[in-house]
Amino acid sequence: MTDTGKWNFVDHFGADPKGLVDAAPLLQNAVTTICDAGGGTLVIPPGHYRMHGPGTAVSGTGVLVPDSGNLTVVAHGAHIFRSDTSAIDTLWGGGFSHNGYNGASNISIRGGRWDGGANNPLHLDMFAFCSAENILYEDLVVENIPDWHAIEFHGIRNGTARNCTFRGFKATTPTRFFSEAIEVQEAPDGTHSTNIVVDGCSADGFGALVGTHTATFPGRFHDGIRVVNNRITNAKNYAVRAQNWRHAVIANNIMADCNSGIQVQVDPSAQYQSWFWSQTEDIIVAHNVLTHTGLANQPGQGPRYATIGVYGMSDTPMENVVVTGNIIRDWASSNGIALQYVHEGVVTGNVVKYSQGGDGTAILFTSCSGGTATGNNIRYAGSGVVGAEVSAGNRISLR
Repeated sequence: MTDTGKWNFVDHFGADPKGLVDAAPLLQNAVTTICDAGGGTLVIPPGHYRMHGPGTAVSGTGVLVPDSGNLTVVAHGAHIFRSDTSAIDTLWGGGFSHNGYNGASNISIRGGRWDGGANNPLHLDMFAFCSAENILYEDLVVENIPDWHAIEFHGIRNGTARNCTFRGFKATTPTRFFSEAIEVQEAPDGTHSTNIVVDGCSADGFGALVGTHTATFPGRFHDGIRVVNNRITNAKNYAVRAQNWRHAVIANNIMADCNSGIQVQVDPSAQYQSWFWSQTEDIIVAHNVLTHTGLANQPGQGPRYATIGVYGMSDTPMENVVVTGNIIRDWASSNGIALQYVHEGVVTGNVVKYSQGGDGTAILFTSCSGGTATGNNIRYAGSGVVGAEVSAGNRISLR
């Protein structure tokens, strides 16, 4: 990244740190000036900065980062908030009309409390970059997001969210209970996201910490997704929803009091039926701790089919899935771990205890081939391991 120096939002661009004057047009001016100069760092000093009117001619967009990109924003101690009457529906964005990864790239946003407006009911994406690469969010607090998302990776290559906190989600539209804090999605031209890392973050009360909820381009998948070392609480849907991901790792996360845990799925709308074997493949789900899943009926839907569920399809099964070293304790789904239409799935070394009511199946393979379940510790469930071709070395005590 070319960095021509540091610019101060207050000193150089006249922003009001008391939050009385609309800062959105000034922020647009700052971002445009820095990017047009070849790149640099914008420092938003401690204070309160009110975002009200769109900073660009793009309807609904607060700040549009120019295609030249090369921007670092440092906002430690700053409170950037959307006013309660603002019509902005995307506070930061860029690359919306591009193909491939040619949009506004090399963007880093570090620090700051980014607030969607505690009393603003209009849906919001706080950050939405599209068709770009090298996008970093670090040490942010993002709160009060109505209906949509804190971060959208739309057709992004090399995107990272590290040590961020997401809180205060508001489903003002009841059907939006599923909204992820971080959405991994395709761009309008079908470019998918690759090499996305979500590491050391926390989310409370969103539909999920990270996930994908639609896929519309057959035969295209999000590659190299890593969701590691996070804490997810009170998720209204799944803590992590991996839809049309492949070559992915979901590991070392803590998930508590969520409606369900982890879903890995081929989206039926994006299946490509001329591929006999798997499209979504090479998935590791490892060393996660999932407690009290589905015990409190969250808005939208009740307990799910499985706390950890991996679902291929009859004509597009998944392949090479390993579910290992996870702890599932106190669960109300029909199954603790379930694999469906998975070729050569391995379920090993997991602890699955205390199905609510004692009637769930701990580990289920259905319509799978080459499935292996070994070395799992199962207690207080309706049944232990069902459907695996090899089921060796499991310790099963159903009562």
